[in-house]
Amino acid sequence: MPGFKIRRARAADIDSLVEHRQRMFEDQAGVESASVDLGDPYRAWAREMMKQRMLHCYVVTDRRGNVAASGCVWMRQVQPSQGRPAALVPYLMSMYTVPRFRRKGLASMVVKEAMEWAKKKGYGKITLHASSTGRKVYSKLGWKRTWEMEVELE
Repeated sequence: MPGFKIRRARAADIDSLVEHRQRMFEDQAGVESASVDLGDPYRAWAREMMKQRMLHCYVVTDRRGNVAASGCVWMRQVQPSQGRPAALVPYLMSMYTVPRFRRKGLASMVVKEAMEWAKKKGYGKITLHASSTGRKVYSKLGWKRTWEMEVELE
């Protein structure tokens, strides 16, 4: 996208990544301020995962260097199954675009960068949990919907 640049996130970007994750959940809940502040627990987790190279994040910046969009790939461990050993699988998460920058292809920039990174590293797939608003972005890039179920245990 003209006027925007994508780059790998650094430790100095942690505040933007935390803010974007919080805003992502607020958007999904349809509220201005989420009832639970995820900032501190996520900040510590993300910082540690980045140190361990288990979390690879990307930021898209505008001409002024402001972070307009971001997203991360978490190397999630999956259990072994018949014929497959335990492994790390790239999981796309925390996708967010600042409202004034939406519909400019920034989320697609992040997804493409993450897909290219995973491909270069030799991974055969990436997974994610898509919000209803994000599904169009992923579908246009070749992602297929899978089936997932959940139950709340109170």
